[in-house]
Amino acid sequence: MGKLLVTVDHQFIRTPDGKVWVKTIYGYDFWKRYLKVFDEVRIACRISDVSRLNEEMMISSGPNVEFFQLPHYRGPKEFVLRYWKIRKAMVGIAAGCSCALYRIPSPIANAVHNEVKKKHLPWAVEVVNDPWDTFAPGAYRGISRPFVRIYFYCQVKFMAGNADGVSYVTRSALQKRYPSYVKRHKENHMHFESFYSSIILNRDFFYYDRKVPHDQFTIVHINSCITDYSKGHDVVIRVLNILRKNGMNVYVKFIGDGPMRSEFQKMALSYEVADYIEFTGLLSGVQAIRQELLGADLLVFPTKGEGLPRTVIEAMAVGLPCLSTPVNGIPELLPAECLFSQQDDEAFAKKAWDILTTPDLYQRLSKQNLETATSYEYDVLAARRDIFYKKLSDLGEN
Repeated sequence: MGKLLVTVDHQFIRTPDGKVWVKTIYGYDFWKRYLKVFDEVRIACRISDVSRLNEEMMISSGPNVEFFQLPHYRGPKEFVLRYWKIRKAMVGIAAGCSCALYRIPSPIANAVHNEVKKKHLPWAVEVVNDPWDTFAPGAYRGISRPFVRIYFYCQVKFMAGNADGVSYVTRSALQKRYPSYVKRHKENHMHFESFYSSIILNRDFFYYDRKVPHDQFTIVHINSCITDYSKGHDVVIRVLNILRKNGMNVYVKFIGDGPMRSEFQKMALSYEVADYIEFTGLLSGVQAIRQELLGADLLVFPTKGEGLPRTVIEAMAVGLPCLSTPVNGIPELLPAECLFSQQDDEAFAKKAWDILTTPDLYQRLSKQNLETATSYEYDVLAARRDIFYKKLSDLGEN
């Protein structure tokens, strides 16, 4: 079974007792998916040492999970400036491992792979996002955007095309843009492909008693790290402005936090809707997010680029109607009538109005979303994941 090396493009913190913590997604339960097949897992990631926790966080460390600390950096610019320091810190990162898995796109994946190649280890990738859409014009502002876009596009293209194993979060969307060896040739004992979402959606998450809203409405938007315009916060603010000007008693909750939060708060003031918007900050743990979803009436998620957004699947699982954009894997989740061009404020607003004021439409979309979400329930996805990891593990033993 051996030890698996996993790269994760996420920020972790470590307290003096040696425990590693994370704000979202990568709690210890996440690593259990790998431990079902491998004896041990080594996580290569950015870790900052702190004297104590200043906010609620999830425990990420646990039995048979080892963390390999890489220097902290924030964003592509800092990664480039600290590249040689990061590379130097990676010496020995693959020692004792039987195979490697990279969650891409990721700044550190290529650098780690340079060490993995020295050990001649089998390797696989999990393609979790599409950088070509995520870093498209308008996604975020900065002179580096086109270069970052091309770099990560080439990274995913190369790694998906050359890895021993490739898994995608979509059924077909990412596969078309980033074909694997299997897609270009055929599957064999050395090359394999699969698809499964990264989401952990247990049966107790689902909610089947969704009520049709009446006099007051809440629109929810979730993005754990608010760093740019790519997730459409600005669009939601303008949609709220349109709905309220037309007399709807509607509010917005933005779940998440990050350096751009203050920018969107200023934007809300400029549109005179700040009193109707709540920024909750980052919520730690899936149950906290579920509670917010249960209290909402509609998810509006005008994203620029995704793989297959957990946000949308979680909202669907509690019966929320959802509006989003027709990018990457989202058309695999939502019907065409609920998908609009990212900057089409009027279209989002009109559909939101129709859904919130038409009980039959609301109930139909709610039921439809619940039915679709069941195919992303944990046990359904776990079966495909286990097969994929077992194939990688077998290569590591040969």
